[in-house]
Amino acid sequence: MKNSKLHSDTVYIPEEDSYLLAKEVKKYAKGDVLDMGTGSGIQGISALENKNTKSVLFSDINPKAIEYVKKDLATKNFRNINVVKFKISDLYSVIKDKDKFDTIIFNPPYLPKDELDNEHLITTGGKYGWELIEKFLKQSKNHLNIDGQILLLFSSLSDKGKIDEILKVQGYDKNLIAKQNLFMEQLYIYLLKINNPKIIKGHRGIVEIKGNTAIKRSLTEHYDANSESKFLKILNKHNIGPKLLKHDKKNNSITVKYIDGERILDYFNNTKTSKEEIIPILEKILIQLFIMDELKINKLELTNPYKHIIIQKNNPIMIDFERCIYTQKPKNVTQFIQFLCSGKLTSVFKQKNITIDNTNLRAIAIAYKKDLNKKYLKEIIKCIS
Repeated sequence: MKNSKLHSDTVYIPEEDSYLLAKEVKKYAKGDVLDMGTGSGIQGISALENKNTKSVLFSDINPKAIEYVKKDLATKNFRNINVVKFKISDLYSVIKDKDKFDTIIFNPPYLPKDELDNEHLITTGGKYGWELIEKFLKQSKNHLNIDGQILLLFSSLSDKGKIDEILKVQGYDKNLIAKQNLFMEQLYIYLLKINNPKIIKGHRGIVEIKGNTAIKRSLTEHYDANSESKFLKILNKHNIGPKLLKHDKKNNSITVKYIDGERILDYFNNTKTSKEEIIPILEKILIQLFIMDELKINKLELTNPYKHIIIQKNNPIMIDFERCIYTQKPKNVTQFIQFLCSGKLTSVFKQKNITIDNTNLRAIAIAYKKDLNKKYLKEIIKCIS
């Protein structure tokens, strides 16, 4: 239970709750971290011990807490930190809306109001103990990055059932990652994430679906929104790819028109899809790939295009252009021919009564590779019947 032991005036000295949370912070902290209500700074400092942490913002309503943390950090040396910042703030009162975090840590005041307690600032979470947590959870949604997380500690004295109810109402998924029994209470630590089924996670980027738009942001340093934006601007002129709506250089993100459809193999396997629908789609794909070859833009993933071609209303739309490169020897058409001749499609095409002349198709592909001539494109299409 939180008591009134202090570092100086109202700086909360770490006790069982702090050490329990710090242990989990060392495991789970990642990216840009916010240590909300930092107190002595133990949680933010624990986050710095995780190699996946890039930066930490220490925030507290109490100026003396921030002063204490600054002095404490001056005695330490963390090699894995790029930026350490400090804010005197009542929750998010002076934290800007644009400030987003990958990890938010909160060890809040969680005791019900006690008129005899002269340290309400660091102990009391409201009349029933959960009110401050509810306020924090409402505001935190606006400050979490996609796939961001919250590490929240609270007590049985705060009414676990009520907090679970608040989490459900606010749209959080919870995972109980630690608990500890004390003499008069039980401590719990939740790892929280926003319950958003419209988030798609890839190898390099993460996509958030909002209505008719899709916002693609970096998941790792390998995603380059600038590159994808550059190629989409070119390809959109030829009706290739999702329509580019916005490129946000600062946040390394792009916004495109959302493509709601089936992945190419799922579409082919669909029992409702006929031969008469599939063949024109294959022809449209080959024409798009030929245009890309003419533009000397190579897409790289077309030998296995399962995740990269979406069929929407009988129209094929390619997605994910961040790995495109300029080359004098593009391989878009020939890569796709490898896919057409692969065993992945043999049984599918057999069920749909589609014939692929693999021998002739490979021979034409060799000739096409030497001379990117449109006459070969017509011959390639004839091999599909």
